[in-house]
Amino acid sequence: MLETKNLSVQIQDKEIIHNVSLSFQKGKNYCLLGKNGSWKSSLAMTIMWHHDYSILKWDISINGKSILKLDAHQRAQKWIFLAFQTIPEIKGVKLFEFLRSIYSAKTWIEQTFLKFKRHIVPLMEELHIDPEFLRRDLNVWFSGGERRKIEILQLKLLDPTYIFLDEIDSGLDVDAFKAVAELIKKTNTKENTFIIITHYFTILDHIPIDEVHVLEDGKIKESGWSDIIENIKRKWFTS
Repeated sequence: MLETKNLSVQIQDKEIIHNVSLSFQKGKNYCLLGKNGSWKSSLAMTIMWHHDYSILKWDISINGKSILKLDAHQRAQKWIFLAFQTIPEIKGVKLFEFLRSIYSAKTWIEQTFLKFKRHIVPLMEELHIDPEFLRRDLNVWFSGGERRKIEILQLKLLDPTYIFLDEIDSGLDVDAFKAVAELIKKTNTKENTFIIITHYFTILDHIPIDEVHVLEDGKIKESGWSDIIENIKRKWFTS
């Protein structure tokens, strides 16, 4: 279980997250809903670890053990994954070498070129990604849909437990969104947990949600099951 207990966070001397207590159980899916400026993404980046955010008090833990002293790469090795709202492109870094590097870091075994290629190509074929992408610089000139598919490829490769999806519909057209949503649904198992961060509702039609938390001004305003989504829709679009 991934938990935050009375978590308060500041950025540039401004407190933005106030006493947030959440628990995410393996095998269940969650949604963090909130309008723009509710600090949803900041909460996820704090859990993942980002140097801009300072924790004022209390704890973040996995299975009862604090992870506050762990850096981002160590938290990733503890099976946390964050899919960014805006995916950066990195010139000069080949996709193949990037994937081989993160897989080696996860397994603690340096992967040879041939051994890793035999591992990664079937995963790409399963996701209908052309293996020729491995020759290209990371995300350079990739479309929005292609970048998301590469993120899902990372999910398949690393097999994390707690997966934060931050506004993953951003920058996708309708067809690309449907394709990505279907791949995410196929990736979802009883051994992982998706935490979907959004201020839209479309993605929720594709992934089953067990629990919803509504953030406002860095606080949990409301929590419940998926049936509260309809109430929230009415409040947001009629107020």
